[in-house]
Amino acid sequence: MRPDESRAVLIGVAEYPDGGTFDSVEGASYNVLRLKDLLTDPAYAGFHRKHEYTRTMLNPHTAEGIRVAVKRAAEQATDVLFVYYVGHGSRVGAERELYLTTCTTASGESAETTGLRYTVLRGLLRAARARVVVLVLDCCFSGIATKVLGDETPLEEALAEDELLDQAKVAEDVDEGLIDGVCVLASSGPTQTSEASDKASATNFTAFTGHLVTVLENGDGDTSPLLLGELFRRTEKRMGRFDVGHQPLMTTVGTAGNLVMRQAAAPPPASVSAPVPAPQAPTGPANTVAGAQAQAEALPPLLSWLPDGTFQVHDRAYADQIIDILRRSVWPPAHHSTPAETNSTQEGRHDGH
Repeated sequence: MRPDESRAVLIGVAEYPDGGTFDSVEGASYNVLRLKDLLTDPAYAGFHRKHEYTRTMLNPHTAEGIRVAVKRAAEQATDVLFVYYVGHGSRVGAERELYLTTCTTASGESAETTGLRYTVLRGLLRAARARVVVLVLDCCFSGIATKVLGDETPLEEALAEDELLDQAKVAEDVDEGLIDGVCVLASSGPTQTSEASDKASATNFTAFTGHLVTVLENGDGDTSPLLLGELFRRTEKRMGRFDVGHQPLMTTVGTAGNLVMRQAAAPPPASVSAPVPAPQAPTGPANTVAGAQAQAEALPPLLSWLPDGTFQVHDRAYADQIIDILRRSVWPPAHHSTPAETNSTQEGRHDGH
């Protein structure tokens, strides 16, 4: 990914009007803030952290504000465009179209006037200049968004024909080299609600984003790069283990699923025993030196004699044994020094090991 040519818009709606039919989504703020930290971390996706590159919108009041922010990002991004939304999703009207709510949306009935119609967002994404477009929706009925890759077939007809993954339009753009790909991640199916809290794993996030963030951060000990497609598959598997009550969906065309979401981690360094400095090689009569060296060499191969006449001890456990051999065999007798001087000399040599 080229950070200077990429943009991200992260939208979270946590608060809703008092007395309305929508409960607050407390995890929305945690989702947005943590995702920004991860997306802008060089060890992860590597987006620029500055507001003009990675924009966060918490509790937007109007659909127009969301539309303008996404439109600007879609016009500026030539490499990667990443759009994320968390909040309540509502199906409205005879065709049961998906609307993304704002903090002024009091009920499903008011979503048409206060929320963002999903087809408007879809149009912005399909007009984007970016080579890779990623949309992540964490809201009820978000599976409808898998139609971002398809045509204008009404939702109910598409559901009846099981053609939610119609990818003809985007596939044509990929074949013509206009884009590299599009990827959509949805927290639930077209007719499913999404859980507003991640109770199973006891985090502050919503269910889908909470599990996605956990996989992204932990990585299961894998040091290889974590790609978007693999991130979704691991998240889906994890949600199954925790018995989350809705099924996430992913649909992709082209290479968008290969977007790197976490860089390769460096493998842990190999354990190497550092050589331990040793005293100078013994000097004195040849038979005495040879005797000391023979005694040392009779030990397991835990030291090495060096060309300059010194040796290195490779195991601290045997250091005292080697010192004792050399002291008894070679070092000058105690009468050459006062007792205080002798103790000081011995202590200095012991500390060197």
